[in-house]
Amino acid sequence: MALFKLAASIFLLASSPAYGFTSPTTLITRSKQISNSNNLIYHESFFPSKIATSSSSLSALPISSTISTVDISRTVLGLLLAQKISNSGYKKQSLSKSGAISAFLVASFSLATSFRNGLTLLAFYWTSSKLTRVGSKIKGKLEEGHTEGGERGASQVFACSLIAVLCACVRRILVGNDGPLLSTSVGLLGDQLTLAYVAFFACCAGDTWASELGVLSKSKPRLIIKPWKQVPPGTNGGISFVGLAASAAGGTLMGLIHGVLVPGGIASMLPFNLPPMLGAISSAALKKEVLILSLVGFIGGFGGSLLDSVLGATIQVTYYDDVEEKIVKRSGPNAKRVGGLAFLSNEMVNVVSTALSALIAALTARS
Repeated sequence: MALFKLAASIFLLASSPAYGFTSPTTLITRSKQISNSNNLIYHESFFPSKIATSSSSLSALPISSTISTVDISRTVLGLLLAQKISNSGYKKQSLSKSGAISAFLVASFSLATSFRNGLTLLAFYWTSSKLTRVGSKIKGKLEEGHTEGGERGASQVFACSLIAVLCACVRRILVGNDGPLLSTSVGLLGDQLTLAYVAFFACCAGDTWASELGVLSKSKPRLIIKPWKQVPPGTNGGISFVGLAASAAGGTLMGLIHGVLVPGGIASMLPFNLPPMLGAISSAALKKEVLILSLVGFIGGFGGSLLDSVLGATIQVTYYDDVEEKIVKRSGPNAKRVGGLAFLSNEMVNVVSTALSALIAALTARS
């Protein structure tokens, strides 16, 4: 309970800049200008340092943004939903104890920044958990240590979420509320962090989907750096048509979900008009958001999976046990190295590939 209360306090910080995290882009400066006709004109500036001046009297009072009901509701809902999902994952053995705690933290922080950030993250974990169970008996024969639920630990959870969640928190603090691309006064930074977030999870989904479905391919995979060479299923750096198709599909789905769930997007699809205060965006803006983010997701999933495979084939070692006839995690009397170098672990390879995918996507943003 103490951890829950501590987390709740921190999540409120992430969901609103008011508590010590006042953003220069969300801080509202309101100035009252008295004109000759004594009319009151209110100005809202995103930058408090840029206060309008004139020959008439002018006074400015910086007021930091306050926590809204939506922020509080979203944070509380995020905490409850994250707790439920992490507990469920632990009971179903898709998460270890450390993995469940880690999942609770990253899911809560992500939901605290915006609903679509949290739901995109949860969509990745939900689909990954489901795909892990597909063909579990076959996977158990091909890979050492494979369990039906997957039982991901803290290192795996953080490797597939931490960088993206940090991007979401930075965007919420420095840019403000989540919204469509090019919708803020600091559009470039906001778009860069949004694209990075999508590309990160697209890469994660692409790699996970490719691994979970590609290993079930009836044809033997080929080593990505030596496509003429066939390797055992589950070999790091091995690719197949099934795996590549799965990576493209997984990445595209992440981008599609993030695009459809843009604030105001669902409202714009309703057959009736809503009041402007509810924030519905135009159908054209929704189509643009979905198209761009789906494309980013496709490239992030497909390209990120290829990048992960190249790293896996070169700087991540793979051992194959001739007696057990399966991929094993370390060398032994019957295990031989079939590829790669003992330089990075699987989690470290994931961190590198997802970080590069996020960085490349961020650099493609245009102001």
